[in-house]
Amino acid sequence: MQMAILAALCGVLLVQHSADLPDAALLGVLVATTAALRWRIFARRGLARLVLTLLLGLAIGALYTTVRAQWRMDDLLASTLDGHTMTIDGEVVGLPRHSGEGMRFTFAPDPAEVTLPALLALSWYPPRAAEAPLPSFGPGQRMRLTLRLRRHVSHFNPGGFDYAGWQFARGIGGGGFVREAVLLDGGSRGPGQRIDALRDRLCARIATVLDAPSAALVSALAIGDQSAIDAQQWRVLRTTGTAHLVAISGLHVSIVAALAAVLTGGLWRRMPALALRLPAQRAALCAATLAALGYGALAGFGIPVTRAVLMVTVATSALLVARRVPARQVLLLALAGVVGFDPWAVLSAGFWLSFGAVAALMLALTGRRGAPSRAVGFARAQWGITLVTAPLLLCLFGAMSLVAPLANAIAIPVVSVGVVPWVLAGVLSGIDAPLHVAAAVMDALFALLEMMADWPWAQWTQAEAPLALVALALVGGVWLLLPRGTPLRALGAVAMLPMLLWSPPRPPPGRFEATVLDVGQGLAVHVRTRRHELLYDSGRAYFRGGGDAGERVVAPYLRAVGVGRVDRLVLSHDDNDHVGGAGSVIDAVPVVRTSVGEGVAVIGLPSPERCVAGTGWDWDGVRFAWLHPLGDALIERDNNRSCVLYVHGPGASLLLPGDIEARIEADLLRRALPASRVVVAPHHGSKTSSSAAFVAASAADHVIFASGRNNPFGHPAKAVVARWSAAGAQIWRTDADGAVHVRFADDGIDVSAQAPLRRRYWHVRD
Repeated sequence: MQMAILAALCGVLLVQHSADLPDAALLGVLVATTAALRWRIFARRGLARLVLTLLLGLAIGALYTTVRAQWRMDDLLASTLDGHTMTIDGEVVGLPRHSGEGMRFTFAPDPAEVTLPALLALSWYPPRAAEAPLPSFGPGQRMRLTLRLRRHVSHFNPGGFDYAGWQFARGIGGGGFVREAVLLDGGSRGPGQRIDALRDRLCARIATVLDAPSAALVSALAIGDQSAIDAQQWRVLRTTGTAHLVAISGLHVSIVAALAAVLTGGLWRRMPALALRLPAQRAALCAATLAALGYGALAGFGIPVTRAVLMVTVATSALLVARRVPARQVLLLALAGVVGFDPWAVLSAGFWLSFGAVAALMLALTGRRGAPSRAVGFARAQWGITLVTAPLLLCLFGAMSLVAPLANAIAIPVVSVGVVPWVLAGVLSGIDAPLHVAAAVMDALFALLEMMADWPWAQWTQAEAPLALVALALVGGVWLLLPRGTPLRALGAVAMLPMLLWSPPRPPPGRFEATVLDVGQGLAVHVRTRRHELLYDSGRAYFRGGGDAGERVVAPYLRAVGVGRVDRLVLSHDDNDHVGGAGSVIDAVPVVRTSVGEGVAVIGLPSPERCVAGTGWDWDGVRFAWLHPLGDALIERDNNRSCVLYVHGPGASLLLPGDIEARIEADLLRRALPASRVVVAPHHGSKTSSSAAFVAASAADHVIFASGRNNPFGHPAKAVVARWSAAGAQIWRTDADGAVHVRFADDGIDVSAQAPLRRRYWHVRD
């Protein structure tokens, strides 16, 4: 059974990483045929039976996932409704979240003439002229909303976050923006709504009783609500490897289950009438299971919580029927339960980290003679978790904490004894004093963690390594955890080295590479030479919803491709879609110097200097030259102040014109615009740019349009695309192709797109 579960997991993974769903009918035939062969022909044990068992598990996992996925695909917002405005009734599901000036919430529309998804992810911001805040509302609130509907889309970049995949995994078929809203009476009051309402009341109470920073951490521990944790707190938690402490996890579920078991067992033994009907030990086991289930429901049943609840349930059930179930079997049954309930759990980092950490604990603490002391056992557990999760963390996030063992050695006992019990006491009793105690302890602990996070060696960063090296490192970590006497155990450390020492290949001297990132409606271009890194623009800021493309797209990309320092940051001109993410980039990675266009006023720029035509610099045999603006030019329109950068080496040339329009294009032509093999289209392909003369003079082999999907400006204009195509340039678009990577080599130009590599069956396709 254990091998079949692992094979089924592989089947789930194959489907979830496919660009198209497999044929369910063919999978059904494969399942039936394999089952018949296994049970009727190969009844005896042997290699053939094992192979058929694995094939059957693989086919069942793939078939189950395909059927579930097809049902969910049928629930996606129809393409005909994308951008459509309509009025619908329905009710709020789950806890609304504050987002900048507005609110984000999940909405279940009532059945209507137009088929809509079962759930919509909505954003509601007050009108810009409005002074009054949005009305307060909670789970189960009925509303009549006028919405502008939208389909979920993702940006395709190395190291990027798959937003559409995240929403699809949550079962949310579409999104929208609230234009008008009316709160209605009524609403369903089923078990789910009652639990959500309780969570909402507890969150409001904690926010009232405690100060904001403390309330955010305590709310996360009490009900799993992490929405109020700010960016600085997340930085500290991630850098110290203690983020799991504020995400209700197996640790917290185990504490709750253990407390319930101890209290129930102690009280049960003092009541003879009860003890005669049911032994105290069994009563304690039942209480542990019920407490774990209740706490899981209060926390929203995230993946680590579900895993822990299932493990507690399986273990206590086995003890109740007087059976001894091996720990690995409990873990595999929990894995089967999580994946069976939610086949999209395998797309979550929490799934792999949660099950990987538990598997590491089992490897580190079992199969050895004698019981180690508590100190040795704790050290061994931390060592095991580090070895197994390090490759996963570097693969998933590009960073791992070096202070995590020390931080967790302090934080886990403190949270287990000094925080969680007090949080539970405050939640269950309705008394505020325990919450204040928990907040005081958490504040003191957080101050210590903040100090550790500021240590210069607190974190190891790593470029996105090939999956083969990640798998090799995982095998090496597991091999190191095997008991003493295991043959060639030291080879495990050797197996981990290739991933830890790996870095992306760089261009040879005299050559360069460029990547036009998919930042939506905006621009960010990374240029790499043998030893230097340049970033031209940084994407836009999302004013009302908070955040920016620098934080969400550019910084993760830079980590993924191994950029530890930006030698020059260029901010071409003072438009939000070009400079809005600059602050986040500077916070994420050291920037040596900056070049800015006229009017750029970003706070905190290191060594800013104006870009002036006729000047430039050389890096590793590659020339970077400014073509515009002239030093004494007076330009009224901000777009026409853009810094125009020309990058060229032997047989390679790239033009980055920013947002210049036809007037400046004509000036460049009068000053002898050099031909460029690759051009990033001016002003995202606007009809005010890319004049016929400019297109002809560029003589580009490839043109890249940096524009957002369904942007309100209509970029790129159809006439402009046709003009470049007629001139012989191959067309690339970030809204369709994702990030576009250009490599200049001796044998020509290699241009590739990110979207075909990362596209999955749930992504929108026109």
